[in-house]
Amino acid sequence: MLYVMPVSLSYPVELNEVGDMVRKKNACEEFERIFLYEVFKELRKPILKSKLFPESSSKRIYDDMLTDALAGEIAKSHQLGIADYFLNEITRFENQSKEIVINADK
Repeated sequence: MLYVMPVSLSYPVELNEVGDMVRKKNACEEFERIFLYEVFKELRKPILKSKLFPESSSKRIYDDMLTDALAGEIAKSHQLGIADYFLNEITRFENQSKEIVINADK
C-alpha cells in the first residue's frame, strides 16, 4: 500500500524559478521515498513466516503502511542524500543545456 503524493493543481501554469525549484525538490524527495519503500519491501521478503501467527491481509496492510512511513521519515531527514544528489544533477544538466543553447545561438 504505497502512498503517492497527488499532483497539486495549486501551481500556476507559468512557474517562476523558485516555484520550479520547489517542484523539482519535491519530486526528488518523492523519488527517494519510493526508492526506499521498494528497498525495505524487498528486505522484508526473506523473513521467515511463522505458523504461529499466520499472514493476514490486515497484517500485510499494516506492514506496508509501516514500511511506507519509515521510508517517508528517512527521506524527509535527508540522511541518505539521494534526493539532494538528483536535484544537483538535474540543476547541473539544465545549466549545461542552457550553455549549449547560448553557444549555438552565437
